[in-house]
Amino acid sequence: MNDLHYAVVVGINRYPAIGDLQGARGDAARFRDWLVAPDGGDVPEANVKLVTASAEEELVADFMCAIPTRENVNQALYRANLAVRRAVESRPEEERHAARQRTRLYLFLAGHGFRLSDTNTALLMANAAIDLLGNHVAVRPYLDWYESAAPFREIVCFADCCRTGNSVGALSFGPPFTAAETREEVDCFIGYATSSGDPAYEEQNARPDLARGHFTTALLDGLRGGGATPKGLITSDSLADYVVRHVEDRTRTLLVPQQPRFIKGNDPMIFARGLEGETYPVKLCFPDGFRGWVQLRGGDPGEPPARLYVEEAESVEKLAPGLYRCTPESWNAADFRNGGFFEVMTGGGNGVQL
Repeated sequence: MNDLHYAVVVGINRYPAIGDLQGARGDAARFRDWLVAPDGGDVPEANVKLVTASAEEELVADFMCAIPTRENVNQALYRANLAVRRAVESRPEEERHAARQRTRLYLFLAGHGFRLSDTNTALLMANAAIDLLGNHVAVRPYLDWYESAAPFREIVCFADCCRTGNSVGALSFGPPFTAAETREEVDCFIGYATSSGDPAYEEQNARPDLARGHFTTALLDGLRGGGATPKGLITSDSLADYVVRHVEDRTRTLLVPQQPRFIKGNDPMIFARGLEGETYPVKLCFPDGFRGWVQLRGGDPGEPPARLYVEEAESVEKLAPGLYRCTPESWNAADFRNGGFFEVMTGGGNGVQL
């Protein structure tokens, strides 16, 4: 169990002064379920705080009384900061450094959002209004504090919200916490649902409780195995690649297709091990009359090439998305088309002519 991982998960459907959403609260609950699942984030339930309003609390009509607010988020984060510090300090002194290396904070934000600048996005709180946009949590200033104070070794932040607009007068500020700066290293992995200046979408459903954000759906599919590498790892790199491909595919017919953006730290973070990556059947079509051994390189660059014996003009192989090269082993065989290079996209394809 990842006993030194903590999470604050925020989902807001009800915005009395702005306009409601359908899927944000459900997306937050689904992400929380992945966090605490033994085959998911494997985070202790006591370490995860879900910051949402109940269905009854969402009935409030006065936006000034709507929850959750920034104060609710700050309280949850502050408690996580205290808890991880106590957990690390409770170890024998010689074990504290190793314990800190295992600390991670997940911050998940779903709801209405807006663009404060090209590099700064904010999640609006339930008590925001068009002339009260200061009621928000701004991603970049919050992460700046965590990088400076370093209560956690790793920070993972996912923001499933729009990044449209550029509100004049909406000041950006971080959490109210105070702490001395530290020289401890911190890695951040940030995932935005869309590009700066663009909208993010929900997949609508006749039943509002089944509405889902495209970003969160792809994110959870990736974390549950879709984003695994050929070695069975889900890393920040493989997850980002998976989410970008799948969200773009899900929204390609919309007026402004949704293009997620990720900011990665110094080293890839690992989210899961021992999983099987998503593969697709791909038909390899060889030149007329070709027979013999070929080498197939691709997928994970660290893996040795696969050897295939070609007996027929076509061969169907199950391959993960990525760039591949197929080359004949015989020195006197003619080169394949395009030097044998081809790309496997999400969903596979009809065939590759070599």
